[in-house]
Amino acid sequence: MAGNATRERLIAESMRLFGERGYAGTSVADIEAAAGLSSGAGSLYRHFPSKQALLAAGVRQQIDAGQHLLRLLADADDGAAIPLRERLIAVATAGLRRLEQEADLNRIMLKDLAHFPELLDLARREEVARVHQAVAAWLDAQLGARSDGQAGTGRRDTEGIAAVLVGAVSNFWMLRDIFGEHPAGISEERYLASLVDALMPSLPGVEKTLEN
Repeated sequence: MAGNATRERLIAESMRLFGERGYAGTSVADIEAAAGLSSGAGSLYRHFPSKQALLAAGVRQQIDAGQHLLRLLADADDGAAIPLRERLIAVATAGLRRLEQEADLNRIMLKDLAHFPELLDLARREEVARVHQAVAAWLDAQLGARSDGQAGTGRRDTEGIAAVLVGAVSNFWMLRDIFGEHPAGISEERYLASLVDALMPSLPGVEKTLEN
């Protein structure tokens, strides 16, 4: 049991340090000290064969822990009583919260995973691509269940719309993470509302709603 607790501390502290300093800028001794172990005594190697193996375990754990948004999207009903604009803002907000919770993983993806192609591909498939697919499927469900009887009509590119939505939310998180706030001084609420308002006319059936 104590060994599992130590292993979890090593993963948590290594991901935090990799996110802050970068993989190359973090030594095994740094990780051991942060985890409350004897620095430089090789304690890490009792739990992981290498620093790279520790990185791989941390990446996998953060990917597995970030499933809340996917479950939210998969389990959501059509929410017909809630205006589509509000539903879109809620999903965008949930996506931003997920990015904040996975800040260390996101920073590592930006800084270091290009040096670890297998881990980069894992993050692409299991994290980034799955979120895009889940958002596109959610959009299909919302638009296909419209109460105006327009199910299945109209031309839509929900994969493209999902890519724009996810990309814009990710960009907001990245800029705020770098500068402490969005460099244009735009609040989260204002940004997400403007993003959704820009996307709404591209959704089938929404044009009529906007004109009325």
